[in-house]
Amino acid sequence: MIFYAILIYTFFAIIVHGQPVSTLQSVQVAAQLARRVVSDAGRGTILTLMHGTEFDGFPFGIMEYYSDKCTDNGNLLLFMSDLQMSARNMHKNSEKVGFTVSALKDYNPAYGNHSTPVQQPRFTLFGNIKSVPESKSEEAMSCFSQTHPEAKPWNSFHDFHFYEFQVQDMYYVGGFGGINYIGWIPAHIYHDAHPHKLLIQNKK
Repeated sequence: MIFYAILIYTFFAIIVHGQPVSTLQSVQVAAQLARRVVSDAGRGTILTLMHGTEFDGFPFGIMEYYSDKCTDNGNLLLFMSDLQMSARNMHKNSEKVGFTVSALKDYNPAYGNHSTPVQQPRFTLFGNIKSVPESKSEEAMSCFSQTHPEAKPWNSFHDFHFYEFQVQDMYYVGGFGGINYIGWIPAHIYHDAHPHKLLIQNKK
């Protein structure tokens, strides 16, 4: 009963204030969870703005591989074909790119008999895209293939290149509100979080 009361309170708090008034989970813990989800998932949905079609300005989202193994700040390494729609879009507008990531396993305890996806973390990263210099492509492949070994043969395709998605901000939904953090996580907190640090779920 208390659990459902928290949910109802949080729902109305989000409507009135745009984010929960209070939560049992701190923004720092949410950032650590976000970094852990990023480290574990290895894939998400890249979001770009359509260009050069009748749908100019519309968002375009499609599944994309990434790796976070090349940096310690949570930025994403992408290995993309320049022939694909999302790559063509981002070349036209590289400063407004998003990336959504959802938990692929359970991080939060189940309520009831089993866990559901809506009880687990998911978030959107906002940022820009920068090309990785060709001189660093061998190093980039070494990192990327730790997450996606099946990508090694793609290196022989001339249309594939490495890019770095640089995180500038993020919006996080940790699961059910009131218990889990829901709201914006400043970029510096996300970048400084350690994905494998022991997590303390509740505030002291």
